Amino acid sequence: MRQQMIRRKWITLPVLWIVLVFVSPAYAQAVPEITAEAAVLMDLDTGEVLYGKQEHERRPPASLTKVMTGYIAARAQSMMKQEVTISELAAQTGESSLNLKAEDVLYFEELLYGAMLKSANDACVAIAEHMSGSEDVFVEDMNLQACLLGCANTRFQNTNGLPAEDHYSSAYDLALMTRAAMQIPQFAHIVQTQTHTVLWQDGRKLAIRNTNRLLREYPGAIGVKTGTTNEAGQCLIAVAEKDEKRLVVVVLKSKNRFYDATVLLDYAFSSAQPEPNNLVLTKSGGLKEYADSVILSEESGI
Repeated sequence: MRQQMIRRKWITLPVLWIVLVFVSPAYAQAVPEITAEAAVLMDLDTGEVLYGKQEHERRPPASLTKVMTGYIAARAQSMMKQEVTISELAAQTGESSLNLKAEDVLYFEELLYGAMLKSANDACVAIAEHMSGSEDVFVEDMNLQACLLGCANTRFQNTNGLPAEDHYSSAYDLALMTRAAMQIPQFAHIVQTQTHTVLWQDGRKLAIRNTNRLLREYPGAIGVKTGTTNEAGQCLIAVAEKDEKRLVVVVLKSKNRFYDATVLLDYAFSSAQPEPNNLVLTKSGGLKEYADSVILSEESGI
């Protein structure tokens, strides 16, 4: 009897190999290599992690910080058409900006477009000051919201992601923030907008373009945000949808963020089919779990 079971086991495994190689090669594909030092791939709707690489490691998030700023701002629907007068502090905020000047007046909504499309640091400070009276108070709310979302490896020191000591997040936490933010229609609409003309109340205009190239290059892309500093490297949060499935990918310290996001999204979408005959695919594309289950069923008779 024991010899019979052993023969059945060794007959079954070659058959399994034939099925995988000739019938369903898509399920035997390996997880693609990426250049990012940290990354996560998550189902946007369920929160299931489909891939992780140092996803809980604390890292500088650069302008991906603005997802939290945008999340808080987008919930303030009553403020969208309020006029905001730009302070001297906001106007002096450097790096990427809308070139705001002290005493400029814009609608709150225009600042939100500037922050999320052009990654305008000055717009983030202006948003914070309008909502909370100061950037410091607003940052306290950012940290509170991160805590409420379950972000265990996040600490913000500013609204825009400019380099600061003890300012960090993780790929996993940033995916959690993105899940929450994408539930807000205003946020979801803005981050998938490719171009926008920012209007000042005095008639001045500025045409801006979304820094997220995937919106133009990846079918189904619907957001979200790029980020870059010397310390953080190339960073990206990307969301795409296909066949009623929505995925979010976060890559940090990447050598080619758009490539990394693309290959991970392609991998996930190509794997997002019902598993035939209960095949079990490991992260490495292997079949240990299924082979073990075959052996177990043969030996136990189940």
